[in-house]
Amino acid sequence: MKTFKLATPVLVLALTSAYAVADTTVYGKANVSINSIDDGDNSQWELNSNASRVGVKGSYEVSDGLEAIYQIEVEVQIDDGDKDGQTFSQRNTFAGLKGAFGTIIVGKHDSPLKLAQGKVDRFNDQKLGDIKNYMEGEDRVSNLIMYTTPSFKGLTLTAALVPGENADENKDGLADGKSISLKYSHTAFNASISHNSDIDSQDTTRFVAQTKLASIDLGFLWQTAEKTDGSKDEDSALISAQYSLGNGYAIKGQYGITDYSNNDKDSQFALGVDKKLNKNSKLFAFYSQIKTDMNSSDIDKTSFAIGYELKF
Repeated sequence: MKTFKLATPVLVLALTSAYAVADTTVYGKANVSINSIDDGDNSQWELNSNASRVGVKGSYEVSDGLEAIYQIEVEVQIDDGDKDGQTFSQRNTFAGLKGAFGTIIVGKHDSPLKLAQGKVDRFNDQKLGDIKNYMEGEDRVSNLIMYTTPSFKGLTLTAALVPGENADENKDGLADGKSISLKYSHTAFNASISHNSDIDSQDTTRFVAQTKLASIDLGFLWQTAEKTDGSKDEDSALISAQYSLGNGYAIKGQYGITDYSNNDKDSQFALGVDKKLNKNSKLFAFYSQIKTDMNSSDIDKTSFAIGYELKF
């Protein structure tokens, strides 16, 4: 990452004074893979951008013990420059304040429930690898107001309110949507429990546990989700592991499943290998399969990918 001093108009950063000298970091990630995709009916090769991104973030001192913080992050389409007609799409973007009281931000951001996932999804952002392909709760929420407490003996509480901003649908309050998580972190173990209320028209409860045993990282996720109109509910679970082989090599895998109230079922199996080239770059390869059982018919989707990731 590149860090530098930057004199920035506060109007642009939606902060509080006319001009300020801010500690600003420009950062990003390029994650590109070539995938062989088979959706059961057709197969093809694809170049995928996998949520590659660029952003700027920073802080400056407002007063003794109080910092203004900000972040502007966008997804970049490295492969073909197009996502729903746009080259750039908004990711976590916010302005806020941080002090002894904790941190409060406003903007567009991952919900507390999504943040509680940690790194249990070993194939996050990958085509047919990300758990969002078969599991609710992976929400980046607009118009979010989020508060995070300071850590107390490893415990951190994060809570968010989401105004509906739609009076026509009787969503005109400050807290039409809500998300909350309680997380415990220790050197080799962390766990969290979180709940969404009317986020993406879902009520979702999630439990996550992660631990490290020697060279093995293990993760477990369980959740239940129900449509706010009561039309459908689902139960999901995921177990994942990553084993460090040394010399920058690691193998990883995961298995997840979602059972729906209408007796349909989705399951995922993924297995891959990473090779770190240095602190900020790696090569990777993986195979993933998502199987959908719908009454008497089955649909299998598979992806084999080879890729490169660079963080800066």
